[in-house]
Parts: sequence; structure tokens; C-alpha cells
Amino acid sequence: MRALFIAIVTFSLTAAGQGFAQQAHSGHLPAPASAVTTKNPANPTHEECKSVMGRKMDGHVLHDHSAEKGAPRPQMRHPLSKAAMDKMHGKCATKMAEPKK
Repeated sequence: MRALFIAIVTFSLTAAGQGFAQQAHSGHLPAPASAVTTKNPANPTHEECKSVMGRKMDGHVLHDHSAEKGAPRPQMRHPLSKAAMDKMHGKCATKMAEPKK
């Protein structure tokens, strides 16, 4: 009898919850993208180049002896120079422009 009562109460609360739910309206939806981006192999974005070039576009690890001194810490990365980044973007553009095999 107790299990039947619990089942009826659970079912009624579940059914009532659906009845009180709000209808979907524009306040619940994300704003549409204003500009649709298309992939241009001649001018790839930085994220597209990172996906093609892999870890080569990450910064270089600075020479650090902190691990030898007993105080290990996360490795500090020095970002690539503007010339090195432009060179990487050029290589990326050529890789993306060549036809797929």
C-alpha cells in the first residue's frame, strides 16, 4: 500500500511539473550568429592553422633550471615572434591550399 501511494505521488508530481513548464521563447535561445564564417584556404584563421600545424605554433619553453633547484613549477612558454608566426601562417596556408589526397 505504501509503495502504491509513493508511486501515485511520484507520478502526479512528474505530470504536474510538465504542466507548469514554460513554453519555449526567444529568451531561452542563443542569439544567432551575425556573420557566417567560411573557410578560406588562402587566409586561414589562427585556430585553423593551429589545427593544421599542431604544436609547432605553441610558444617555446624558456631555459629554466628551477627543477634542478628543487622547486619545480609549470614551464613558462615564450610566444613566437611576429616573423616566426607569419612564417607558420604561410606554411599553413600552403598546406591548406594543396588538394586533399
